[in-house]
Amino acid sequence: MTSTRFDLHLHSALSACAENTMSPRQIVARAVESNLDMIAVTDHNASAHAPLLARLGEACGLVVVPGMEVTSREEVHLLALFADLAGLRAFQDTVDGALPEAKNDADYFGWQLVYDEQDEVVDVDDRLRQIGIGLGLDALVERIHAGGGVAVPAHVFRARNSLTSQLGFVNPGAGYDAVEVSVRTWRQQGLHLGQTIADYPVIVGSDAHFLEDIGRCPAEVPRAVRTVPELLAALRRMEEA
Repeated sequence: MTSTRFDLHLHSALSACAENTMSPRQIVARAVESNLDMIAVTDHNASAHAPLLARLGEACGLVVVPGMEVTSREEVHLLALFADLAGLRAFQDTVDGALPEAKNDADYFGWQLVYDEQDEVVDVDDRLRQIGIGLGLDALVERIHAGGGVAVPAHVFRARNSLTSQLGFVNPGAGYDAVEVSVRTWRQQGLHLGQTIADYPVIVGSDAHFLEDIGRCPAEVPRAVRTVPELLAALRRMEEA
């Protein structure tokens, strides 16, 4: 049976908290080596690597979903996954407009590096992106959906920057498209695809900040899918089965 192995929560060196070796070329190579079919690189309030990732993925048959991990005004991490680069670019404009004007302290937070196709650093983003922006969760979900995207709260049971740490609960009426749990929660609670949390399909993401973490907990749907909406539809079929 044809299936799709996916990980929709990876970071590149553009995220200050990620290893500086996390270039787009290295990420794609590791994803292919780990037999993944679909990934999303979701940097913190940033997406400068998205066009290069799309080209590299297309060249080797890997679906790279344009994405971002945006931090809401409530300090909740939310995965924003788009159908195309245009949707992500428009959302990046929204995020940049709502991001407080502050300079990144690379010695404290880490460098925010931009790589080219030859694995050379070509830019350093010096804007502080490891903080909440001036838009709340409801507004962000609305903007993501308006751009044809999918909104997925990240690591919802984590002790910080999650729905439960910041708001105390997972709201079943908030209009999210799915919820993500950490690898630790996935394994400790024995969760599996096809289950739901607060009526949302549940997925697991590696939240990889190091190359060796890519593919450490691959999730798999028993269908060939090319987009996140197709993947979510496959999860709902698994729930009904």
